[in-house]
Amino acid sequence: MQYFTGFFIMLTVMLVVIVSSRYLLGWIKLIITAYYVGISFLFITITNKINEKYADVIPVPDAYWDENTKWAFTVSNLLFVPFTGILIFIYIKWLAKVKSRTAKAMIGLSTIPAAILLFFCYTFFNFAYGYRP
Repeated sequence: MQYFTGFFIMLTVMLVVIVSSRYLLGWIKLIITAYYVGISFLFITITNKINEKYADVIPVPDAYWDENTKWAFTVSNLLFVPFTGILIFIYIKWLAKVKSRTAKAMIGLSTIPAAILLFFCYTFFNFAYGYRP
């Protein structure tokens, strides 16, 4: 389970952002949370199966790296593409709600660190779980 610590931290941050948003209805939050829990279960289960499949093979064959990399890339897209859409939705609703130009400018500027953090998490995920030497 220690192998998935970074994944759980990332997933927790994503779910906190989603659940704490006042711009999403309660039932939508539940559906999104269920989606992420389901993807997480599939990711852990299939990653463990891939690792077990090649556990006793030394040296590790290219087939393992290919399979693992494809799976990690697929999951990263299933995690981060919808989350990016959710963030864009939240930012649009947030911008529409505020009236002052200063507030709109500050919200607009906050998209820069949010985008950098999202890109870092996407890259970290692919590097940590799908890296091929």
